[in-house]
Amino acid sequence: MTTFTVPDHGACHTLSGTMESLVMTRQKNWKALFTDAAGLAFAAIWATRGATAAHLPKPVMVASLAVVSLMLLAGFAYRDLIQCKPEAVKDAALLRRVKIMRIVAITVMITAVRSAHHAELLYPLLGCIIGLSYIPMGRAMQEPVHIIVGGVIVGISALSFLLPEPLHLEVAGFGTALTIWVGSVLRLRNSGTFSVPPRNALPS
Repeated sequence: MTTFTVPDHGACHTLSGTMESLVMTRQKNWKALFTDAAGLAFAAIWATRGATAAHLPKPVMVASLAVVSLMLLAGFAYRDLIQCKPEAVKDAALLRRVKIMRIVAITVMITAVRSAHHAELLYPLLGCIIGLSYIPMGRAMQEPVHIIVGGVIVGISALSFLLPEPLHLEVAGFGTALTIWVGSVLRLRNSGTFSVPPRNALPS
């Protein structure tokens, strides 16, 4: 008597769905880390502008930026890739519109500033655009820290308009970078990245 084994297609479909979900999750986590890294790069650029305007020694500037940026990047990598707890996007359509409008606004602003020959307005206006984009971004991700960071950056950029050169670049540069760094620390804290589980805690 010959017996035939019927393959469990249901189990195969379940395994396939699980693998697909795992791949999509990893892609989402890497995408979140890339976004966080881009924010830290933006902060480093602004800090560099502030340090250059203040004529700080380059070795001190480079070392300080490297330490701060790498520590925060390590925190985001731990949160996004190891803890797998990146910030969830609640409104993907709004977030997509914000990114598109930010690129359009920056392009128009750079063209207008160059046409008017007022290069000194480039960075304050750029700060205003970036700061304003943080506010709807915070709504799309339901992350209050983004909204607060955006409001502070807009305020700092507006204040820098009233200051003479090179003070306005120092305030805009250091103020914007410091705001993003503090916001990053708060976001990592809110995600539980700094919490350490007890040694005797069993893995879930």
